Amino acid sequence: MTTKQAVQEIGKHTNHLPRERGVTLPMISMDEEKVIMRRLYYYTKTVPGEGTYITSPQFVASADLTNGLFLSLRRFEDEWQPKELPPAPWKHERHKFEVAEDVIKEFDSIYELYDRLIPGFVEDRKDVSREQVRDAKLYLEYFDRHVEKPLLPYYEQFGGRFLGWVRSTAKR
Repeated sequence: MTTKQAVQEIGKHTNHLPRERGVTLPMISMDEEKVIMRRLYYYTKTVPGEGTYITSPQFVASADLTNGLFLSLRRFEDEWQPKELPPAPWKHERHKFEVAEDVIKEFDSIYELYDRLIPGFVEDRKDVSREQVRDAKLYLEYFDRHVEKPLLPYYEQFGGRFLGWVRSTAKR
């Protein structure tokens, strides 16, 4: 299952959530021999003249990329909270695109980068090609552009090994 297919499959199971919500970038981890994608859903509130505020995650959706399966949509449990969180309220302004078509193109590019980087992560490759280094650097640029900064501890908790591998690959 590609990253885009998993995102679409998760989307089928989350369409009923309130419209005033946001979703994280995919968080990749290994569970035994399976590649698992998680996306966290949070609520948003826009205050005129101030910006948009986000809550801590309310739901987590997961898919098994190895076997091409949607796994679950669950209410976020208190015990999953990272130990170190920034003080609330959390403000987050999404990246602005000039035209709507650019959103689709950019996220398609991000999902393709996941698909190219995940095999190296799974194998914990140290000897990476120039293309993989380039992909890792580009992924980190996109990540920095789209990540919800207050939610970084969640990204580390649910996808930290993947992010660590991408960061070390980008430095080569």
